[in-house]
Parts: sequence; structure tokens; C-alpha cells
Amino acid sequence: MIRDFSLAFSQLSDPRLWKPILWATLLSLGAIFITILIGGAFLFQLVDSFSNSLSGWMSWADGWIKGVAVVVGTFFIGVLGYFFLASVYAAFLGIFIDDALDAVRELHYPDAPWIKPPGMIESTISSLRFIAWSLFIYLLASPLLLVGYFIPPVGLVLQFLLGGYLLGREYGQLIELRMPRENRQKKPGRLAHGTIATFLWTFPLVNLVAPLVLGASLVHARLGTNKNTNNSLSQLKPPYSSE
Repeated sequence: MIRDFSLAFSQLSDPRLWKPILWATLLSLGAIFITILIGGAFLFQLVDSFSNSLSGWMSWADGWIKGVAVVVGTFFIGVLGYFFLASVYAAFLGIFIDDALDAVRELHYPDAPWIKPPGMIESTISSLRFIAWSLFIYLLASPLLLVGYFIPPVGLVLQFLLGGYLLGREYGQLIELRMPRENRQKKPGRLAHGTIATFLWTFPLVNLVAPLVLGASLVHARLGTNKNTNNSLSQLKPPYSSE
């Protein structure tokens, strides 16, 4: 795994690896902004409706209940957005990452089996599916995450493991889609690689390249294993040859 990430970082000077970062950053910021607007509007309507229901028998509490509800709701949306941002960014990056994966493969494994990337529609559907699955997982785990942050380091460990599972699974599938059908693994993804990428996400600026480095490292993990296996077999062949 150290080798996989070292090779991935060493290739960051390749301009083909930076195009997906630019697109993913712009789209992620736009998506999060729209989500906050929609969530804020929904929260306002919900609080206003609840406030109107109290006006007849509990009007004295109307002001402070509305204020507490808005503060708590905004805090929850902010925390959920923080947890969810990595998944949104990774999903958008996955749409444009194929050129970067091709660059890694062409430099290190030019003879490895590799097929054309899926079309834009298929990639978009896959990314939307990943966003939906991530949202479901984080909503399901959000109570544990919120409580865990009051019991260090439980919350941090849970966040790393959840992010590692989601990112490792998603980017593992992206790699398998580039493999010939007969060579694909049934359960793609590597939790350890995904967890390291989630850890890198906690550092400013480094977080922009973390999913890209993960994708490149998984190419090395997948194709490097095949390369090492083929080299081992070629070394064993002469003693058993008829010559």
C-alpha cells in the first residue's frame, strides 16, 4: 500500500491528473451551495409551520423555540454537509477521472489489460448512485458520529472507516470497469486504501487530490499485483521448459 500511494503522489506533476480536480471542485461547491439553499428553505417552512401550530396555546414560547430549532437544524445540516462533502467531491471526480487513470496505466503498466472507459451517461449514473448511497450511510450513521465526537477518538475513527469503505468501494468499481469483463473482481475496493484517502481529506489543499491519489493508488494495487504475478510466473518458466 505504501508503494501504491508513493507512485500515485510521484505522478501528480502530470497535467492529465489535474483536469478532473478542477471540474470536481467547481461542481462540488455548486452542489453543496444548492443543497444548503434547499435545506434552509425546507427548514424555514418546517419551523414556521410548527410555530403556527403553537400560537394558539403556547405563544409565549414561539420566539425561543423557533430560534433553537433554526440553530440546531443549521448545525445538523452543517455537520452532515461536512461529512458528506468528501463523497460529493469524490463522485464528481469519478466522472472525469478516466484520463487520469489512463495516464497512470500508460506510464507504469502499458501492457496490462485495459478497456475504454464507460460513457458519460453511465459514469454520471454511477456517481449519482454513489452520492445516494453515501447520503444514506451518513444519515444512518450520523447519530453515532455526533455522539462519537464527544468521546474522542471514537467519532474520528468512525468517520475514517465510513469514508474508507465508501471511497474504496466506489473507486474500486471504477478500476474494475476498465478491466476486461473476464478479469473483473466480484468485490472491488480496498478499505485500507480508502481509509488513508479519507485521512488525507482532513488536510487543507491535500484533500483536493486525496480521491485522485486514491484512484491512482488503486490502479497500482490492481495492475501492479498482476504485473508481479506475471513476472513471478515468467521467472518460474525456464526450469520447467522442455529446452
